[in-house]
Amino acid sequence: MVASARADDAQAPAHTAWAEAVRQALAGRMHHVIEAGRERMARTEYGVASWYGRKFHHRGRTSDGDVFTGTEMTAAHPTLPFGTKVRVTSEDTGRSVVVTVNDRGPFNSRIIDLSRAAAAKLGMMGSGVAHVTVSPLNTAEVAQAQEGDTSAQAVAAAATGSAGTR
Repeated sequence: MVASARADDAQAPAHTAWAEAVRQALAGRMHHVIEAGRERMARTEYGVASWYGRKFHHRGRTSDGDVFTGTEMTAAHPTLPFGTKVRVTSEDTGRSVVVTVNDRGPFNSRIIDLSRAAAAKLGMMGSGVAHVTVSPLNTAEVAQAQEGDTSAQAVAAAATGSAGTR
């Protein structure tokens, strides 16, 4: 009985004043980061973008845990929540791409780091950087029927643009 109680105590989090102060400080910092990300999702950013991937494959994973491949339309942003989709438009070439934030960075004066694929579509591979506009996408959710769903009610609702009731 005593041995199992000691094992449970070893796995329980410390409840000291110092540990509680650290927990509160980290929670406050995370709240600040989340709020900053929400504020940024509501506005357009202007600045310089770069691309990454040449040596990044040695790290293997992005900040959200995905395996990094430079062939996907992804980006690193310092504060936007993971999974956020943004439109990045090059002011230099006029081209734009939609990327999904799945990593953190850049940690310098640039506003976003793009995957190799996104950078190639924007036409910035040669220079390595571009002046860009990062715009939030409309985040309204859209329902999609399952493949093969031929329900007459669903088809009628889609044709009229209204949701049917049951």
